[in-house]
Formats: sequence, structure tokens, C-alpha cells
Amino acid sequence: MPVSPPRTVVAVPARNEAGRIGRAVRALAAQVGAGGRPLTGYEVWILVNNSADDTAGRAMQASPVGGPVRVLSCTLPPGQANVVGARRAALELAAARLGEDPDGLIVTTDADSVPAPDWLWQLQRAVCSGADAACGRILLRPEERARLPGLVRRVYLQDAAYRLAAERLTARLNPDPFDPWPRHHQHFGANLALTLRAYREVGGVPDVPHLEDVALVQSLRRHDLRVRRTPHARVHTSARLSGRVSLGLSTQLAEWHADPAAWRVPGAAEVAALARAEAALKEARKQGWHPGLPGRWLAPAAVLRRALRAPTLGLGLELAHAARLGAGLWAGHYAPVPVARALAEVRGQLQGAAPEGEAAQDSGLPSTSSR
Repeated sequence: MPVSPPRTVVAVPARNEAGRIGRAVRALAAQVGAGGRPLTGYEVWILVNNSADDTAGRAMQASPVGGPVRVLSCTLPPGQANVVGARRAALELAAARLGEDPDGLIVTTDADSVPAPDWLWQLQRAVCSGADAACGRILLRPEERARLPGLVRRVYLQDAAYRLAAERLTARLNPDPFDPWPRHHQHFGANLALTLRAYREVGGVPDVPHLEDVALVQSLRRHDLRVRRTPHARVHTSARLSGRVSLGLSTQLAEWHADPAAWRVPGAAEVAALARAEAALKEARKQGWHPGLPGRWLAPAAVLRRALRAPTLGLGLELAHAARLGAGLWAGHYAPVPVARALAEVRGQLQGAAPEGEAAQDSGLPSTSSR
């Protein structure tokens, strides 16, 4: 009897991760669903590329016999033997395994990340609820977070709490029915899922020098595909200060390590202004031009009119944000502030005008998180 293709394929690019891959594989092989029952109907592919250590051997040793994990080694050619090329190769493998099922789910994480037992099920739930893609939470491994210098750990926790508070304020001022509160601020390859249909519609992983995961989510938004940032699908990742890419979590941690007091972020006034500007553009695409738009965006009316005519809302927002930054007025109007101050400001706005019943929907602003 022929074997049916899986409905979900997890793709994990790996290179020189012999010391970490075992924990990731064991967690991926032991995923559970509703009621803690073993999850079925999924495959995991560890795609080991250009590795100089025994990553593949360690992955196979950690894979239970008859389990969902497969290990494949390959050599990517020069120009593709990097993080972007590895992610693209892994996701293309997952897409091929799904065959012709447009609703099949491509999922990816990193080789140094350990998913929670119900991680995959939570991502599946988010997509089954109407999303085209789902982004889960990325947390630092507790034992590695504890080893960070005290000042770095403090900034990390303050920044995480600030990002979540800013998302809560944004969700209030510019609600998205497909990504309601509670949600989070992350959209990275360590915790990402999308349907095969969405993956094909955007043309796969974009050709960028770095941050291919961010670019992929941006492409989804550009096509007005629905992205859900679910707080329930969680992975724990490493806190290394020296990473494999020029931009990423390790870069951020290293920056905080070098000068934790220098970290600046948008204050509450800017967070609220951005949310209101996006909400105004969305409304104008439905109702027509509004003379208050240039004031909301601090950008020329001519560019904003083009944004209203863009074929998708995502493209329109990109045009508007480019105009906002290009005009130069926004930066002069809103100066970044220390993260502790920004967190206090945003929390103050939230506490000052909390909608009735919102507190019952959420247990409060978390004080621990990731980038």
C-alpha cells in the first residue's frame, strides 16, 4: 500500500551543531497534541549542509527508531553555503515532501532550538483557525539566559517586556482580526510555519543576503496573506553572542553586552502614532482619501495617494513607510528613548485606558522573553 504524504513537514537546516542537535531532535520526535497524546502525521527533516563536525551522526543517534525524524546530508555550492541558502534548501525539501497538498504545512526551526512538547500542534492550530502562516515565540534557554551578565539580562528582559507591551497597544489602536491580542512581536526562522499554498504564492524564500526569515514574512504581508503570531507555540534557543549571520539574536545580545545602557527604542508616542497611521491608511483604502493622512504619516500626499492605489494593503503600507522615512520629518518628531523609559510609557498608556474586559483575556505583560 502506498504511503500517503505527510500533512506537516518540519525542516531544520543544520551545520556544525553536533553539540546541540541532539536536544532539538529528541524534542521534535516527541511532539504531542490535544490531551498530551503523541502527535502523528508529521515528518521532520534535518538537512545537514557543509558540516565539518558530526552533526549528522549525532542527529541520527538521537532519532528514535521508527520515529518521524529523517537526517539528510548535502553539500551546498559556493554562494549557497550560508544561512539563507540552507534555509531555502530545507524549505524546498519540505515543500517537495508535501506533494500537491496546498494546505500542507511547512514548518521550520533552528538546530540550536528546542521546541516545547506541544509546539507543532499549536502552530497547526493557528493555521487551522484561518491563518496562512504562524510565527511562534522564541525564548532563551533558561540555563543560558542565567549565564548572561546581569546588565545584559536586564536589558534583554526589559526589551522583551517592552516589545510585548507595544504589541498590545498596537493591537488596541490598529486591530487585526487574524492576529488579535494576545500576540507577540517575533517572526523568525526558529519558529515559523506556512501553508504550501502561501509558500508557492510568494515564490519561496526571498533572495536576500541575510534575515531570510524576516524577508519571507514581509513577502507574506506584501501579498496580504494572514500571519498569526501565536504566543502558545514556543521554542527555546541558545544565547550565544557569536552567531552565524551578520544580523540576528546573537548580534543583538552582543550589542547589549558591549553597551547595555545605549539601547534605545521607540517611545509610547511613536508606537501609538505608527499604529494610528496604519489604521488610517487601512480605513482610507476602504473609504477613500482623507486629508488627515499626510499629517498621520508625516509624508507627502502624492506618495500616500499611490499607497492607496497599491494592489494590496501590504504593498500600500510598504510605500507609506518608505515615504515616512524618506521625508525625514518622522525622525525629527519622534526621538528614540531608553528601553526602560519606553516600557514605562507604554504600560502607562495601557493602564490609563484599558478596554473593559481586556484584563480577563490576558494574565499581564510577561517579564521574560526573547528578541
